[in-house]
Amino acid sequence: MTDLRNQRRLAAEILKCGINRVWIDEDRLDEIAKAVTRNDIRILIKGGAIAKRPERGISTGRKKKLKLQKEKGCRRGHGSRRGAKYARFPRKRRWIVTIRSVRKVLKFLRDQNLIDKKAYRRYYLLAKGGSFRSKDHLLSHLVSDGIIKEEDKIKTLEELKKQREKEEKTKKVEEKKVEEIKGEEAKEKKRKRTAKKTTKSKTSGKTKKSSAKGGKKE
Repeated sequence: MTDLRNQRRLAAEILKCGINRVWIDEDRLDEIAKAVTRNDIRILIKGGAIAKRPERGISTGRKKKLKLQKEKGCRRGHGSRRGAKYARFPRKRRWIVTIRSVRKVLKFLRDQNLIDKKAYRRYYLLAKGGSFRSKDHLLSHLVSDGIIKEEDKIKTLEELKKQREKEEKTKKVEEKKVEEIKGEEAKEKKRKRTAKKTTKSKTSGKTKKSSAKGGKKE
């Protein structure tokens, strides 16, 4: 087995990485062993005999899988919970979610002319006071008070469901677009970096050549 410690060290300096990240082609060991100068190592790197291994990062695959599972609604049982009930989902956040859904129903009923302005204002204030737990609770109150019919309640729930599905679809499309834009920006940044590196290497090579010529003239 040939000793390639010197070649590995030179390659690490040129590639700007650690010695352990330098990859050497086992089929070209004799050729690599003959390389003594930095220029010889550079030629071997261009030829593909020596290369730089990728950095070992922390994999985010498991994290992404867990996130997807939680988005589905899995892994939310008693054994997976951390924190108290109102620390996990605060009271104010609960109130915001309920009041928004109730007000949305009231607005929809007013726009569809199923309730008049007086009824809208009355139930709006009742909702503000916390009289309704959910939109279904509000609709059942309206039915019992004789303001709307049972058929209207079913129709409104169906329409609201359709609206929610439409909003979710548009949201997903927008998120995809944002991700695509971010990916394109990252690619452009990479291209710019590689272009800068190549220009730097070319300029450094030219300066070395000019210095060598100047030394010979003297």
